[in-house]
Amino acid sequence: MGSTMNRAAVWTTCLALLAACSDGGDITPPPPPQATQMAASAGDGQTAQVGTSLPLELAVLVTDQDGTPVEGVSVSWTVIEGGGSVSPTSSTTNAFGVASAGFTLGAAAGQQRAQAEVSGLAGSPVVFTATATDDDIPPPPPPPPPVPTEIISSSGDQQVAPAGSVLPLQLSVLVTADRGVPVANVSVSWSVIEGGGTISPASSTTNSSGVASATFTLGPAAGPQRAQAEVSNLAGSPVIFTATATVAPTGSELRVLGGGNNVPERFSSDLWVHGTYAYTGTYGFRSEPGNQLKVWALGASGAPTLVTSIRIPDIGTVSDLQVNESGEILVLSAEIGDGGGIYLYSLADPAHPSLVGSELVSAGVHTVTLASISGRSYAFAARNPGLGNQDPIPSWLIYDITDPAIPTLVHREPIPPDYGIHDTFVRDGIAFVFAWNTGVIIYDVGNGIRGGSPAAPVEISRLVTSQGNVCCGPSVHNGWWFHNPVSGESRYLFIGQEGANVTGSESSGDIHVVDVSDLSSPREVAFFRLNGAGTHNFWMDEQKQVLYAAYYNGGVVALDVSGTLSGNLADRLISRVRPGGSRNTFTWGVQLANGYLYAIDMLSGLWQLTSE
Repeated sequence: MGSTMNRAAVWTTCLALLAACSDGGDITPPPPPQATQMAASAGDGQTAQVGTSLPLELAVLVTDQDGTPVEGVSVSWTVIEGGGSVSPTSSTTNAFGVASAGFTLGAAAGQQRAQAEVSGLAGSPVVFTATATDDDIPPPPPPPPPVPTEIISSSGDQQVAPAGSVLPLQLSVLVTADRGVPVANVSVSWSVIEGGGTISPASSTTNSSGVASATFTLGPAAGPQRAQAEVSNLAGSPVIFTATATVAPTGSELRVLGGGNNVPERFSSDLWVHGTYAYTGTYGFRSEPGNQLKVWALGASGAPTLVTSIRIPDIGTVSDLQVNESGEILVLSAEIGDGGGIYLYSLADPAHPSLVGSELVSAGVHTVTLASISGRSYAFAARNPGLGNQDPIPSWLIYDITDPAIPTLVHREPIPPDYGIHDTFVRDGIAFVFAWNTGVIIYDVGNGIRGGSPAAPVEISRLVTSQGNVCCGPSVHNGWWFHNPVSGESRYLFIGQEGANVTGSESSGDIHVVDVSDLSSPREVAFFRLNGAGTHNFWMDEQKQVLYAAYYNGGVVALDVSGTLSGNLADRLISRVRPGGSRNTFTWGVQLANGYLYAIDMLSGLWQLTSE
């Protein structure tokens, strides 16, 4: 695929801390947009008798910097002239960004004013002016309601979903009068015009923000499908919405073909398969320390057979490993002990890797990711936060390994020590740094959109994903940037959250889906949660639009990630398997290779699986 992918591990010191935390509950929905501005929506300039309530409530609209309505913002209401009252004194914006309050005029005739305020927003406070009249002077008639003139699409166009399914987002239109004023109580007719699906309701009425919505269920055939919203005599009517129906990924249940129960003396860690050999790491201490790289031959049937074990001196964990694209070099990360760092092996004889270079790193390296950029080879390493006399600041270390015998540090990027950096995913010259509770940080390291390079990365943006009820924080652990060959989009970044766990028995943490179609403004849009288990490393079958995730005590899951992703993805689960059974499974990572799915399990070793 011309890409660089990596799976990561959890750092031992962090794991011990997290083990004391309680298991998580249900995840909260993705966070709303960030409110930046507010403006009057309705209710200004009214006239009524003294001591009476204005016929229309005062209303404000709260939006983000792109004009998107923001839900859940608390708005304070006060009277600033005339002695009347407002009720309530605080209200919260609804799904369309609107908050409102009633205004009862004071006892004196003349001008009276009230205001709506949200600290820190542009346009705040919003001041409303009313005219109070007494009994001797009849009030003027209320202003006529705005006359609708135009209808436009608001949201829901160009979605992709499996044929026969409900689109994740409702179709919505906005009806306005002159100068873009939203118009309420306009009846909008909805109908399907191509594809044989259904839409409900057939008619809906615009709300106080001028928006009307309907739900579109796709027809049974793959291909383009269309629905429309119509209001007679309005400019822009009918509004056409186009969706693409796809064939949902299918496959039999994930099942075990071979391998397993083949590393009884050590906990297993990471996995990489190249050609007819697999390479796995070891972790912590079981009956023996995690100081070995294990080499496996994959026979004609694809089943693994152990060839040799290579000991790395003065370490306690081989936490990550990867083979470069040419298959010539294997690089692993090591931690826990004076030998922590990165180690480079020649695969001239893939059955017997030979050490050609290394770089010791104080505090050790938790993960290492390989990438080719501008004709040179690089290793992106995650340095742990130091202990004792070591440098306490974790960092992102970038090495030029074009000559594997002489790995050369070209850049060191400090990472906030909120645990620190855990993993990196590099693709198309873009690096995603997964920095625990600091979130995901996106860098240009050779793509060109910010002029960055491996020696001088330039930050593009960052995002802290939601925590939900998972201990302890967002715990941004790993990820995969999905290049969808079916849709041609590179829209979604899948992020693993590694919550509290106890090695071998308990885990927590969810998969978070971030829309990175605009790399400068990533947005969390969806999530997946497997009750009673937490996610670890990923692999993807991009052509089939399937995400495979290791889920510790939950085993391995396969998710359908085709089409538009939004909200809870619980119904996207295709299959799940615990390779070692319910009491002998704690799966670290997975990889597709040679037509099989390989899984490395901390308790039960290397497995060969299939989903065909």
